[in-house]
Amino acid sequence: MKRKYISQELLKLLACVTMLVDHIGAIFYPQYVLFRVIGRIAFPIYAFLLAEGIAHTRNPKRYLIRLMIGLLLAELPFELLFYGKLTYWHQSVMFTLFLGAVMLLWMKKSGWNILPFAVCFLVGKYMNADYGRWGIALIWVFGVSANIPRRWVFQFLASGIVFYLMGSFPIPIWGLSIPIQMFGLLAMLPIFFYTGRKSTSSKTLQWAFYLFYPLHLMILLLIRNYLY
Repeated sequence: MKRKYISQELLKLLACVTMLVDHIGAIFYPQYVLFRVIGRIAFPIYAFLLAEGIAHTRNPKRYLIRLMIGLLLAELPFELLFYGKLTYWHQSVMFTLFLGAVMLLWMKKSGWNILPFAVCFLVGKYMNADYGRWGIALIWVFGVSANIPRRWVFQFLASGIVFYLMGSFPIPIWGLSIPIQMFGLLAMLPIFFYTGRKSTSSKTLQWAFYLFYPLHLMILLLIRNYLY
């Protein structure tokens, strides 16, 4: 039996740090692709933790409210940071996560039929959110496999298919051309060692992880506009 070392808080921290590295690279150092490679680790972890949260939450409405607060706080700095203005046709990854949560809750209530996935897949596509329809597909992968034996095997293989279908610019390594999204498979290593437990019940820490996304966007926006 494998030994497990990584708590929920540590997994969340890894997602936050790799996302921050990704965004620092995208905004300040676009010439260095390593920042973006590291950043591919973040979203799969967020998708996995979302599926875990939906599977174990005792208050789905409160869970959705927390996601909605993060979504609303993030949208303005996201638009200004990455597009320089309010575009109305680009949505942050918080929208993808919120839509994914709605999908998983809907699927739980409907006996896990395919309709919620189909609807949310199309919404993710046409709302032009970060990771879009393939982000919804990845959340679905983690959601439907939450309770199956040796789930990490299915999750690794299915995630690899999703990352390939996302389509992304290639990175040349040792003569091979690897789509950058495929580096998202690196996230499966810490997920494999996830304990399935929290190390603390602190509500402050819980809210800190929810608010990290909008807050770090605001800080990066301020740095770029006034200090960089």
